[in-house]
Amino acid sequence: MVLPSKSVWKRTAIVTLVAAAISISFSTGIRLMMGTQADAVTIAVRLILPFVIAIPLGLVWFTKLDALESSYRDLLKKTNQLAKTASADPLTGLLNRRSFVEQFEVARVHGVGGSFCIADIDYLKAINDSYGHLAGDDAILAVAEALSSVLGEESLIARIGGDEFCAFVPHPIGDVAELSQRINEVAAREFRKRSGLLDYQLGVSFGHQVCKAGLTFRDLMAGSDTNLYRSKRHRTRIVQEAES
Repeated sequence: MVLPSKSVWKRTAIVTLVAAAISISFSTGIRLMMGTQADAVTIAVRLILPFVIAIPLGLVWFTKLDALESSYRDLLKKTNQLAKTASADPLTGLLNRRSFVEQFEVARVHGVGGSFCIADIDYLKAINDSYGHLAGDDAILAVAEALSSVLGEESLIARIGGDEFCAFVPHPIGDVAELSQRINEVAAREFRKRSGLLDYQLGVSFGHQVCKAGLTFRDLMAGSDTNLYRSKRHRTRIVQEAES
């Protein structure tokens, strides 16, 4: 048997005391108006009866109300969890593409400026083919961690494809090259820790564009994409020169 909660007892006590006060005041008023005297039995009944009636009724009623409120809180919690699940990428916990676009457009409507970035993992397919898809997942998680760590909590960050991420940073980025380097360093370190592949240097290509007035999500994606592939070609050329 589940005992009534403290909240139920508190509500019942308040209602009982109020009922007793009203009952005693009402009966005393009538007695005074009629000029009659109350005997000991009448006084005892007047004092005890409200408690005998109100306490059981209060406990039953407020227990049901407490259960209803508890069910509502549980439903609200589950609704919030479902909303978060629907807006998040299941692997990384970052925003998914739809939720990112919605929040980004809200920011733009309110005139929030800043920087639009995209990033993708170099050679993710090669990682999957050589080391398995779990290692590929480690690479994705490592880049998600790097973007969150380097760009900060105030940024909107999403995974929008298998190996592709985008972000809205609500302020100008001073040194894009330095930012890209920091993301690569954190991602590589996190990947080694997660995968155990200590000799593998995970790479992340990075594209950036200033969020100028009038540019849509599609415009910014296209411009950042161009910068990303320019960065990717540059990184590939450096690797090839180092190997030759």
